[in-house]
Amino acid sequence: MPSKRQLKSGKWNIQVRVKGHRPLSQTFDTEEQADLWASRIEKELKGNEGLRPTWREMGLLYCDLVLTGKPSRHLKVGRVNLIGRHPPMDKPYDQITVADINAFKLERLEQAGPSTVHDDLVFIRRVYRWIDREARSKGNDPVTNPAEFVTIPKPRPPRSRVISPEELKQLLEALSPEMRPVVELAYETAMRRSEITKLRVKDIHLSERILDVIDGKEGDRSVPLSKRACQLLGEGLSGLTHSDARLFPFAPHSVTQAVRRARKKVGLDDDVRLHQLRHTRCTIAAKKGFNLAQIMVVTGHKDVRSVQRYTHLNARDVVDLLD
Repeated sequence: MPSKRQLKSGKWNIQVRVKGHRPLSQTFDTEEQADLWASRIEKELKGNEGLRPTWREMGLLYCDLVLTGKPSRHLKVGRVNLIGRHPPMDKPYDQITVADINAFKLERLEQAGPSTVHDDLVFIRRVYRWIDREARSKGNDPVTNPAEFVTIPKPRPPRSRVISPEELKQLLEALSPEMRPVVELAYETAMRRSEITKLRVKDIHLSERILDVIDGKEGDRSVPLSKRACQLLGEGLSGLTHSDARLFPFAPHSVTQAVRRARKKVGLDDDVRLHQLRHTRCTIAAKKGFNLAQIMVVTGHKDVRSVQRYTHLNARDVVDLLD
C-alpha cells in the first residue's frame, strides 16, 4: 500500500515500496495524479500478476522514472498519451507486433507529416529499449522491440521559409485583437508558442529589456527584448496586478489554429506558419551579423547544430559586408 502525505505547499508526495525493489517517491500537484502514478508503479514492479501493462502505461512510467526534472517531460507525456490512444498500440506492450506498429504508422501518416511520425516511431523504439534494459537488469527475459523492424519515414528538411514584412502585416491584421500581440511576440522574440502563453507578470522585466522563460523546452532561460517586444508586453501588463497572472490566457494549440485561420483568410501560402516566425527572427539575427552563440541566446537552443543553418546565407546577404 503506497504511503502519501500532503505537503505544506498543497502538493502530494507519495512513496511506493515493493519487496525486492528500491523505494520510489514522487511529488504531484493533485492527490489523483499521485494515486495514478503509484498504481502504475506497483503494477509494473509486481508484474501485475501475469498481466503486462500497456505500452502507454510503460511509456508514462518511462517519463516518470527517466524524464522527471527534464524540460521535455511534459512534451513526452503528451506524445505517450497520443500514441497510446491508437487501437494498434492500446494493448499490453509484449503483445504489440510489427504489424501493429506498421498499422499505427499508416494511421498516423494520415493525420500528421513524416517528421511527426518519424519522431513518434523513434520514441516508441526508445521506450521499448528502456523496457528491455529494465527487464534484463532484473534477470528477466529480454523484451522484443517490434518497432526496430519497421521502416521509419524520413523527416522532411526543416522549413526555410522566411516571412516577409508584408506577409507579417497581412497576417496580424487578420487576427483578433487578443491574439495579435501573441503572434507578433513570436516574431519579435523568436519564442515558442508555449513559452509565450505561459508568461506571467513576474517573468517580465521591462526596465532591463529581459523576460524569463520558466520550464521551457530547453529549460529556464532569459530572452532579450526588442523595443517593439517591450511595447507589446507593456500593453499586456496593463491592468494586471497579481504577480502570477498570465499575460495571454490561451492554449498553445489555439495560437496555431488562429494563425492557420488568418493565413487562409488573407490567402497566404501554407508555409506561413507560426513556427516560421521564429525561423524568420533567427534569420534576421544572422543577417545582422550575430554569431552562433548570440543567435542561441535569442532562440534558446542548446545544441549549436540547431542554429548552424542560419549561417548558410546566400551571396546577397553578405555582399554589403565586403570592402
